[in-house]
Amino acid sequence: MDGDGQKVKTKDYWDSFYSSLPSAGDINAMVDENLVQTSSSALEWIVPYSAVLETISSIFPQSNQAKSRASVSVNVLEIGCGVSQLSLTLLQRLLLNRQDADPCDDHRAYCFVATDISPICIEHNRIRDDSLINSLDTADGSLGYELLDVLDDKSSSAHHRSYDIILDKGTLDTFLFRSKRKQKGSSSHPPLLKPLLNNVHRWLRTGYESKYVVISPRPKIKSLRDFRGFASVRRIKVDASTLIVNNIVLVTSNNEKSKTTNSDVYLYECVKDDSYNPDDNLPYRGVVCDAEDEFICVKCGMSFKHFRGTVNVKDQGEVVWSRRWKNHVVHCKG
Repeated sequence: MDGDGQKVKTKDYWDSFYSSLPSAGDINAMVDENLVQTSSSALEWIVPYSAVLETISSIFPQSNQAKSRASVSVNVLEIGCGVSQLSLTLLQRLLLNRQDADPCDDHRAYCFVATDISPICIEHNRIRDDSLINSLDTADGSLGYELLDVLDDKSSSAHHRSYDIILDKGTLDTFLFRSKRKQKGSSSHPPLLKPLLNNVHRWLRTGYESKYVVISPRPKIKSLRDFRGFASVRRIKVDASTLIVNNIVLVTSNNEKSKTTNSDVYLYECVKDDSYNPDDNLPYRGVVCDAEDEFICVKCGMSFKHFRGTVNVKDQGEVVWSRRWKNHVVHCKG
């Protein structure tokens, strides 16, 4: 198994952060042409949701795909939703797009679940969007806000193989930002991303080319490219240069300074590879092998823990030890 969840201090930090925002109960969301506009109780990460709505909706399963599905709904999970209104506005955009199409061509319900680690954040969203959520026809779609720790593979088991689309606007970026990896020779993939990506893979449905959709200011995300759980990763550039950027938080990489001049945003469409098993397979392709103590050489039966002895892997760097371990596994004669 991958992880036991995020630290208590991390949860406390986000509770404190969301507690400092305006109360959702005092603010009514404005509606213009059936689309929610960002209220002062909403905070968007990276880019306004309006910049990515059409791009995201364009990669949803098409109506002709739905006819071959066992389910009549398209299930969507948003992770790390914060106080964004991305899920609500995307749901409304999908329903509006359907009105413009042949009504006989698409009878799917769009069922959204927006999640976050902070109970204060979740309650904030429920109060803010209550009237809009209750106005939805359940035959068309639904939206719920729930608690979810994306790094905890135990408490999240109820989500396994449940979703066609998983949305991420800021969560993966936050973990990349937190993974400083200052020590030379450290792992090429941040440790926090392994449980995150493995859980994403577990939660995506099997057999329908389910997708993990990441919105990020980063032009390259190596861990997405190398993750064995994705059959393909497509990058789509979104130009947000003409948009107003009030109440936008930009998450940058560790060696970058926060800039407002670079308006490029990227959408990564990651298609699930059903053959990958998070519990049995190494997470990344194209890397030496991120050795862990429990790994066993199938030829001689020696564990990596026994192989390294009393030496701390971080003393010489995880990449160095991964190369040594792979060399042993490849050339071992038993």
